[in-house]
Amino acid sequence: MIKTAGPVTAEFSQKPAHRRLARALLNGLIFLAACAAGCALAGKLAPFPEVPGIFPKWSYFRENRDRIDVLFVGSSRFYHQIIPAQFDAAVGQVRSFNFGYDGMWPPESFYLLRKLLALRPAHLKWVVIDLMDINTQLDERNNYTMRMAYWHDLRHTALTFRDIVATRFHPEQKFDLFLQHGRLCVSQILNLGCGADFLKTRLIPSPPRKTFIWEAGAGFEPEPSRGMEGKIRDGFVMTVERLKTGIAPAPVRPVFRDALHELIRDVRRAGAEPIFVIAPTINGRENFTEVPDGVAVFGFNHPAEYPELFDPAKHYDAWHLNEQGAVDFTEILAEKFIERRKAQP
Repeated sequence: MIKTAGPVTAEFSQKPAHRRLARALLNGLIFLAACAAGCALAGKLAPFPEVPGIFPKWSYFRENRDRIDVLFVGSSRFYHQIIPAQFDAAVGQVRSFNFGYDGMWPPESFYLLRKLLALRPAHLKWVVIDLMDINTQLDERNNYTMRMAYWHDLRHTALTFRDIVATRFHPEQKFDLFLQHGRLCVSQILNLGCGADFLKTRLIPSPPRKTFIWEAGAGFEPEPSRGMEGKIRDGFVMTVERLKTGIAPAPVRPVFRDALHELIRDVRRAGAEPIFVIAPTINGRENFTEVPDGVAVFGFNHPAEYPELFDPAKHYDAWHLNEQGAVDFTEILAEKFIERRKAQP
Protein backbone atom coordinates (compact mmCIF):
# COMPACT_ATOMS: atom_id res chain seq x y z
CA MET A 1 0.00 0.00 0.00
CA ILE A 2 1.44 3.40 -1.01
CA LYS A 3 0.96 6.26 1.36
CA THR A 4 0.63 9.74 -0.01
CA ALA A 5 1.51 12.92 1.70
CA GLY A 6 -1.39 14.18 3.68
CA PRO A 7 -2.49 17.73 4.16
CA VAL A 8 -0.29 20.18 6.02
CA THR A 9 -1.13 20.06 9.71
CA ALA A 10 -0.20 22.31 12.58
CA GLU A 11 2.46 19.79 13.59
CA PHE A 12 4.16 19.87 10.14
CA SER A 13 3.46 23.39 8.95
CA GLN A 14 5.25 24.91 5.97
CA LYS A 15 7.35 28.05 6.56
CA PRO A 16 6.13 31.18 4.77
CA ALA A 17 7.88 31.96 1.48
CA HIS A 18 9.39 35.20 2.76
CA ARG A 19 11.03 33.35 5.69
CA ARG A 20 12.51 30.76 3.32
CA LEU A 21 13.85 33.54 1.09
CA ALA A 22 15.37 35.38 4.06
CA ARG A 23 17.04 32.17 5.24
CA ALA A 24 18.46 31.53 1.76
CA LEU A 25 19.81 35.07 1.57
CA LEU A 26 21.36 34.74 5.02
CA ASN A 27 23.04 31.47 4.02
CA GLY A 28 24.33 33.13 0.88
CA LEU A 29 25.77 36.05 2.84
CA ILE A 30 27.43 33.69 5.30
CA PHE A 31 28.94 31.76 2.40
CA LEU A 32 30.24 34.96 0.74
CA ALA A 33 31.64 36.23 4.06
CA ALA A 34 33.42 32.91 4.61
CA CYS A 35 34.85 33.04 1.08
CA ALA A 36 36.01 36.62 1.60
CA ALA A 37 37.61 35.74 4.93
CA GLY A 38 39.36 32.76 3.37
CA CYS A 39 40.63 34.86 0.49
CA ALA A 40 41.84 37.56 2.87
CA LEU A 41 43.70 34.97 4.95
CA ALA A 42 45.22 33.51 1.81
CA GLY A 43 46.31 37.00 0.80
CA LYS A 44 48.05 37.49 4.15
CA LEU A 45 49.92 34.22 3.76
CA ALA A 46 50.69 34.57 0.06
CA PRO A 47 54.16 35.76 -0.97
CA PHE A 48 54.73 39.12 -2.62
CA PRO A 49 53.26 38.89 -6.15
CA GLU A 50 55.67 38.51 -9.04
CA VAL A 51 54.92 41.93 -10.52
CA PRO A 52 57.14 42.46 -13.58
CA GLY A 53 59.92 44.91 -12.77
CA ILE A 54 58.86 45.38 -9.15
CA PHE A 55 59.27 41.84 -7.82
CA PRO A 56 63.00 41.45 -8.65
CA LYS A 57 63.79 44.67 -6.76
CA TRP A 58 61.60 43.61 -3.85
CA SER A 59 63.43 40.26 -3.70
CA TYR A 60 66.80 41.99 -3.77
CA PHE A 61 65.81 44.32 -0.94
CA ARG A 62 64.40 41.45 1.12
CA GLU A 63 67.68 39.55 0.84
CA ASN A 64 69.86 42.59 1.60
CA ARG A 65 67.58 44.61 3.86
CA ASP A 66 69.76 44.42 6.96
CA ARG A 67 72.69 46.00 5.12
CA ILE A 68 70.80 49.08 3.90
CA ASP A 69 70.85 52.41 5.76
CA VAL A 70 69.27 54.71 3.15
CA LEU A 71 66.34 53.74 0.93
CA PHE A 72 65.21 55.73 -2.11
CA VAL A 73 61.58 55.14 -3.17
CA GLY A 74 60.03 56.80 -6.19
CA SER A 75 59.43 56.97 -9.90
CA SER A 76 61.73 56.93 -12.91
CA ARG A 77 63.09 60.26 -11.63
CA PHE A 78 64.79 58.25 -8.89
CA TYR A 79 65.33 55.01 -10.80
CA HIS A 80 67.39 56.66 -13.56
CA GLN A 81 68.77 59.67 -11.69
CA ILE A 82 70.16 58.61 -8.26
CA ILE A 83 73.39 56.59 -8.20
CA PRO A 84 73.74 54.75 -4.85
CA ALA A 85 77.48 54.00 -5.19
CA GLN A 86 78.28 57.66 -5.79
CA PHE A 87 75.91 58.76 -3.01
CA ASP A 88 77.46 56.33 -0.51
CA ALA A 89 81.00 57.44 -1.35
CA ALA A 90 80.09 61.11 -0.92
CA VAL A 91 78.13 60.68 2.33
CA GLY A 92 80.39 58.05 3.91
CA GLN A 93 79.50 55.15 6.21
CA VAL A 94 76.13 54.44 4.59
CA ARG A 95 74.83 51.89 2.14
CA SER A 96 71.86 52.92 0.04
CA PHE A 97 69.47 51.21 -2.35
CA ASN A 98 67.47 52.79 -5.15
CA PHE A 99 63.93 51.36 -5.24
CA GLY A 100 62.73 53.67 -7.96
CA TYR A 101 60.79 52.31 -10.89
CA ASP A 102 59.13 53.67 -14.03
CA GLY A 103 55.66 55.14 -13.48
CA MET A 104 55.58 54.53 -9.73
CA TRP A 105 53.41 57.31 -8.30
CA PRO A 106 51.35 57.39 -5.12
CA PRO A 107 49.33 55.45 -4.04
CA GLU A 108 51.49 52.64 -5.51
CA SER A 109 54.73 54.04 -4.11
CA PHE A 110 53.15 54.45 -0.65
CA TYR A 111 51.89 50.85 -0.70
CA LEU A 112 55.27 49.53 -1.77
CA LEU A 113 57.16 51.53 0.85
CA ARG A 114 54.91 50.11 3.58
CA LYS A 115 55.60 46.60 2.28
CA LEU A 116 59.35 47.27 2.44
CA LEU A 117 59.07 48.62 5.98
CA ALA A 118 57.10 45.50 6.96
CA LEU A 119 60.23 43.46 6.20
CA ARG A 120 61.79 45.18 9.26
CA PRO A 121 65.18 46.22 7.83
CA ALA A 122 67.44 46.26 10.89
CA HIS A 123 69.61 49.29 10.11
CA LEU A 124 67.38 51.48 7.97
CA LYS A 125 67.76 55.08 9.15
CA TRP A 126 66.60 57.27 6.26
CA VAL A 127 63.86 56.92 3.63
CA VAL A 128 64.14 59.38 0.74
CA ILE A 129 60.77 59.70 -1.02
CA ASP A 130 59.98 61.09 -4.45
CA LEU A 131 57.44 63.85 -3.66
CA MET A 132 54.75 63.34 -6.30
CA ASP A 133 51.02 63.96 -6.02
CA ILE A 134 48.45 61.16 -5.96
CA ASN A 135 47.65 59.85 -9.43
CA THR A 136 44.28 58.09 -9.79
CA GLN A 137 44.31 57.97 -13.59
CA LEU A 138 44.53 54.52 -15.17
CA ASP A 139 46.14 53.64 -18.46
CA GLU A 140 43.64 51.59 -20.47
CA ARG A 141 46.48 49.52 -21.93
CA ASN A 142 47.48 48.34 -18.43
CA ASN A 143 44.13 48.23 -16.64
CA TYR A 144 44.08 44.44 -16.31
CA THR A 145 47.73 43.87 -15.47
CA MET A 146 49.16 42.63 -12.19
CA ARG A 147 51.08 45.92 -11.92
CA MET A 148 47.81 47.82 -11.68
CA ALA A 149 46.10 45.38 -9.31
CA TYR A 150 48.74 44.42 -6.74
CA TRP A 151 48.68 47.64 -4.68
CA HIS A 152 44.88 47.89 -4.47
CA ASP A 153 44.41 46.78 -0.89
CA LEU A 154 41.62 48.37 1.17
CA ARG A 155 43.80 51.10 2.63
CA HIS A 156 45.26 52.41 -0.61
CA THR A 157 42.06 51.94 -2.61
CA ALA A 158 40.26 54.03 0.04
CA LEU A 159 42.93 56.72 -0.45
CA THR A 160 42.26 56.55 -4.18
CA PHE A 161 38.51 56.95 -3.62
CA ARG A 162 39.00 59.96 -1.32
CA ASP A 163 41.21 61.59 -3.91
CA ILE A 164 38.71 60.98 -6.72
CA VAL A 165 35.96 62.60 -4.63
CA ALA A 166 38.19 65.64 -4.00
CA THR A 167 39.11 66.19 -7.66
CA ARG A 168 37.28 68.36 -10.18
CA PHE A 169 36.71 65.51 -12.60
CA HIS A 170 33.39 65.28 -14.41
CA PRO A 171 30.89 63.06 -12.52
CA GLU A 172 30.96 60.47 -15.31
CA GLN A 173 34.76 60.30 -15.12
CA LYS A 174 34.60 59.95 -11.34
CA PHE A 175 32.07 57.13 -11.63
CA ASP A 176 34.24 55.34 -14.18
CA LEU A 177 37.32 55.66 -11.95
CA PHE A 178 35.37 54.34 -8.96
CA LEU A 179 34.36 51.28 -10.97
CA GLN A 180 37.84 50.60 -12.30
CA HIS A 181 39.65 50.99 -8.98
CA GLY A 182 36.90 49.05 -7.20
CA ARG A 183 37.27 46.17 -9.65
CA LEU A 184 41.03 46.13 -9.10
CA CYS A 185 40.52 46.16 -5.32
CA VAL A 186 38.12 43.20 -5.48
CA SER A 187 40.59 41.35 -7.70
CA GLN A 188 43.41 41.99 -5.25
CA ILE A 189 41.43 41.10 -2.11
CA LEU A 190 40.04 37.90 -3.61
CA ASN A 191 43.49 36.99 -4.95
CA LEU A 192 42.06 36.22 -8.37
CA GLY A 193 44.60 34.31 -10.42
CA CYS A 194 46.86 33.57 -7.45
CA GLY A 195 45.93 29.89 -7.51
CA ALA A 196 47.18 29.53 -11.05
CA ASP A 197 50.37 31.40 -10.16
CA PHE A 198 50.88 29.16 -7.13
CA LEU A 199 50.51 25.99 -9.19
CA LYS A 200 52.75 27.40 -11.89
CA THR A 201 55.58 28.00 -9.42
CA ARG A 202 55.18 24.51 -7.97
CA LEU A 203 54.70 22.47 -11.15
CA ILE A 204 56.70 24.30 -13.80
CA PRO A 205 60.49 24.51 -13.43
CA SER A 206 61.71 28.07 -12.91
CA PRO A 207 63.56 29.59 -15.87
CA PRO A 208 67.18 30.62 -15.36
CA ARG A 209 67.42 33.70 -13.16
CA LYS A 210 67.64 36.87 -15.19
CA THR A 211 70.34 39.40 -14.40
CA PHE A 212 69.20 43.02 -14.36
CA ILE A 213 71.27 46.09 -15.20
CA TRP A 214 70.30 47.77 -11.93
CA GLU A 215 71.78 44.96 -9.80
CA ALA A 216 75.30 46.23 -10.39
CA GLY A 217 74.17 49.75 -9.48
CA ALA A 218 72.17 48.97 -6.31
CA GLY A 219 68.93 49.77 -8.06
CA PHE A 220 70.12 52.48 -10.45
CA GLU A 221 69.80 52.13 -14.20
CA PRO A 222 70.99 55.03 -16.39
CA GLU A 223 69.11 56.59 -19.26
CA PRO A 224 70.91 56.85 -22.64
CA SER A 225 73.85 59.27 -22.52
CA ARG A 226 72.68 61.50 -25.36
CA GLY A 227 71.23 64.97 -24.80
CA MET A 228 68.12 66.54 -26.27
CA GLU A 229 68.07 67.85 -29.81
CA GLY A 230 65.83 69.71 -32.25
CA LYS A 231 62.37 70.99 -31.39
CA ILE A 232 62.21 69.02 -28.13
CA ARG A 233 65.36 70.81 -26.95
CA ASP A 234 64.05 74.21 -28.06
CA GLY A 235 60.78 73.72 -26.20
CA PHE A 236 62.61 72.58 -23.08
CA VAL A 237 64.92 75.62 -23.11
CA MET A 238 61.93 77.98 -23.51
CA THR A 239 60.16 76.42 -20.55
CA VAL A 240 63.28 76.55 -18.38
CA GLU A 241 63.80 80.25 -19.17
CA ARG A 242 60.22 80.96 -18.15
CA LEU A 243 60.60 79.03 -14.89
CA LYS A 244 63.74 81.00 -14.03
CA THR A 245 61.58 84.09 -13.56
CA GLY A 246 59.66 82.36 -10.78
CA ILE A 247 57.40 79.42 -10.03
CA ALA A 248 54.05 79.84 -8.31
CA PRO A 249 53.65 77.83 -5.10
CA ALA A 250 51.43 74.73 -5.29
CA PRO A 251 49.95 74.05 -1.83
CA VAL A 252 49.59 70.36 -1.03
CA ARG A 253 45.96 69.31 -1.34
CA PRO A 254 44.18 68.17 1.87
CA VAL A 255 43.84 64.51 0.82
CA PHE A 256 47.49 64.38 -0.20
CA ARG A 257 48.59 66.10 3.02
CA ASP A 258 46.70 63.57 5.14
CA ALA A 259 48.31 60.72 3.16
CA LEU A 260 51.74 62.25 3.75
CA HIS A 261 51.06 62.54 7.50
CA GLU A 262 50.20 58.83 7.63
CA LEU A 263 53.27 57.87 5.61
CA ILE A 264 55.58 59.96 7.82
CA ARG A 265 54.12 58.28 10.89
CA ASP A 266 54.65 54.79 9.44
CA VAL A 267 58.26 55.51 8.43
CA ARG A 268 59.06 56.84 11.91
CA ARG A 269 57.39 53.87 13.57
CA ALA A 270 59.84 51.71 11.61
CA GLY A 271 62.72 53.64 13.20
CA ALA A 272 63.66 55.72 10.15
CA GLU A 273 63.37 59.39 9.20
CA PRO A 274 61.66 60.45 5.95
CA ILE A 275 63.04 63.03 3.52
CA PHE A 276 60.99 64.26 0.57
CA VAL A 277 62.64 65.22 -2.71
CA ILE A 278 61.20 67.25 -5.57
CA ALA A 279 63.31 66.01 -8.47
CA PRO A 280 64.34 68.34 -11.33
CA THR A 281 61.13 68.98 -13.25
CA ILE A 282 59.60 71.55 -15.58
CA ASN A 283 56.15 70.89 -14.16
CA GLY A 284 55.34 74.03 -12.18
CA ARG A 285 52.46 72.28 -10.43
CA GLU A 286 55.00 70.24 -8.46
CA ASN A 287 56.38 73.26 -6.60
CA PHE A 288 54.77 71.90 -3.46
CA THR A 289 54.33 74.02 -0.34
CA GLU A 290 52.68 73.37 3.03
CA VAL A 291 54.25 69.93 3.29
CA PRO A 292 53.85 68.56 6.86
CA ASP A 293 56.13 70.38 9.33
CA GLY A 294 59.21 68.76 10.76
CA VAL A 295 60.15 66.86 7.60
CA ALA A 296 62.99 67.83 5.28
CA VAL A 297 62.00 68.70 1.71
CA PHE A 298 64.77 69.02 -0.87
CA GLY A 299 63.46 70.96 -3.87
CA PHE A 300 65.54 70.69 -7.04
CA ASN A 301 62.84 72.12 -9.32
CA HIS A 302 64.20 75.69 -9.56
CA PRO A 303 66.34 76.25 -12.68
CA ALA A 304 67.72 79.54 -11.36
CA GLU A 305 69.10 77.78 -8.28
CA TYR A 306 70.25 74.55 -9.97
CA PRO A 307 71.08 75.49 -13.59
CA GLU A 308 73.29 72.41 -14.06
CA LEU A 309 70.23 70.18 -13.55
CA PHE A 310 68.38 71.91 -16.40
CA ASP A 311 71.15 71.82 -18.99
CA PRO A 312 69.57 70.22 -22.12
CA ALA A 313 72.87 68.46 -22.83
CA LYS A 314 72.35 66.54 -19.55
CA HIS A 315 68.75 65.57 -20.26
CA TYR A 316 67.70 62.46 -22.13
CA ASP A 317 64.25 64.01 -22.57
CA ALA A 318 62.33 66.89 -21.00
CA TRP A 319 61.59 64.86 -17.87
CA HIS A 320 64.69 62.75 -17.29
CA LEU A 321 68.38 63.39 -16.85
CA ASN A 322 70.85 61.30 -18.80
CA GLU A 323 73.78 59.54 -17.12
CA GLN A 324 75.91 62.70 -16.77
CA GLY A 325 72.93 64.56 -15.39
CA ALA A 326 72.37 61.75 -12.89
CA VAL A 327 75.97 62.18 -11.69
CA ASP A 328 75.37 65.89 -11.07
CA PHE A 329 72.01 65.28 -9.38
CA THR A 330 73.42 62.59 -7.08
CA GLU A 331 76.29 64.87 -6.08
CA ILE A 332 73.96 67.74 -5.14
CA LEU A 333 71.55 65.38 -3.39
CA ALA A 334 74.40 63.93 -1.30
CA GLU A 335 75.47 67.45 -0.26
CA LYS A 336 71.95 68.29 0.89
CA PHE A 337 71.70 64.96 2.72
CA ILE A 338 74.98 65.61 4.58
CA GLU A 339 73.68 69.03 5.67
CA ARG A 340 70.45 67.46 6.92
CA ARG A 341 72.23 64.68 8.75
CA LYS A 342 74.43 67.19 10.57
CA ALA A 343 71.37 69.21 11.56
CA GLN A 344 69.43 66.12 12.68
CA PRO A 345 71.73 63.21 13.55
